[in-house]
Amino acid sequence: MKKYFLEISEDEALVLFEFFSRYRETDSLTFKNPAEYISFQRLSGQIDRTTSAMFKSNYEEILLNAQNRISNGFEGLFSVGNFPISLIYSMVSEYFWPELLEENGLIVLKSEYSRIKEIPDDPIEAECLINHIHILDLFNHNAELQEEPFWNSNHSDFNVAWNLGKLISEMWKQKLSIDFPDCIFRIYVTKYDNPIIRFHKVRKNHKNWLEEDNIDMRNIKGKNLIITVE
Repeated sequence: MKKYFLEISEDEALVLFEFFSRYRETDSLTFKNPAEYISFQRLSGQIDRTTSAMFKSNYEEILLNAQNRISNGFEGLFSVGNFPISLIYSMVSEYFWPELLEENGLIVLKSEYSRIKEIPDDPIEAECLINHIHILDLFNHNAELQEEPFWNSNHSDFNVAWNLGKLISEMWKQKLSIDFPDCIFRIYVTKYDNPIIRFHKVRKNHKNWLEEDNIDMRNIKGKNLIITVE
């Protein structure tokens, strides 16, 4: 694969640094100063003098292949399509419609079970530890803060993560019902600080998770309930 080298001045580097820093904070690609537009135009002019691929009859195929090579393995938030189907399958099978195992009396997410080195003796505590995912940790986002509370709950990415967590919880509910129809589960979606989903099996003589936090499970009837905590 050919490689090209582009040159920018120190002033252009500073202007572009500010542009991308603002994008990380606002999730908006807009020019705030004419110098930003000029800097991009100068880069564009250099690019125009490098490759001639855009003049070939199969340009669309060449462009698609280039996009796939660059985005292969990237697990961030996508703004365009044409990313590898293997990546979609990996995300869906691990987190959206996960493979479940029964190990040592526990019902666990296969993708997370091997990552836990020390498993608590209490089965509720163990399953809540193993069977939880932080939604914002799965994707590239701009909701992170450098200081406490470390997550900007007003950022659009945070709200998307929260809504996604509630959607995934519905999928987990169905998957648990299919794979373990004779068991009863509790699925929890907690909003702060980083939206988290977790589940555990309901067991006799064991306190359900969050009962001690003023959530009265005795007044909740039904099977495989989703408990949402905002």
